[in-house]
Amino acid sequence: MGTDYGLHFTLFFYSIANGILLGLIYDFFRISRMFFLKNKIIIFFEDLLFCLICAVTFILLFYNFSFGQMRAYAFVSGIGGFCAYYFTLGRFTRAVCERVYAFMSPKIKRLRCRIQALLYYVKKRIYTNYRSFSFARNAGKGFGLLKIGGKV
Repeated sequence: MGTDYGLHFTLFFYSIANGILLGLIYDFFRISRMFFLKNKIIIFFEDLLFCLICAVTFILLFYNFSFGQMRAYAFVSGIGGFCAYYFTLGRFTRAVCERVYAFMSPKIKRLRCRIQALLYYVKKRIYTNYRSFSFARNAGKGFGLLKIGGKV
């Protein structure tokens, strides 16, 4: 049985493309961390999800292009594609996202403070109305000081 070098080249180039795709996915997770997620538990599960995505994509590559046999050059070319993306376009996207974050962060914080103030005001109004209703209801009973019906 001969070796089909066409499949080897196809696997090699698809592994590079897979590495670049994984770099894009990593950038998506990095941007979400920058803007939204700062909780260590959520970051742990996000990293776990990224590792699962990497594993599934490489499993699909090996299944489709090398009959399920793992090839070291495919891993190396995938890592090379990831590094090529990370150190070229990845740096550019990180710089752009940091500038956008620096521009948007004060506006987001101001908006969050306004929303928190509004929610505090609503909560205060609800609590005040509840306490007023409670006092009015208990006032009819004499606040527990009056004996109703002559019972001691």
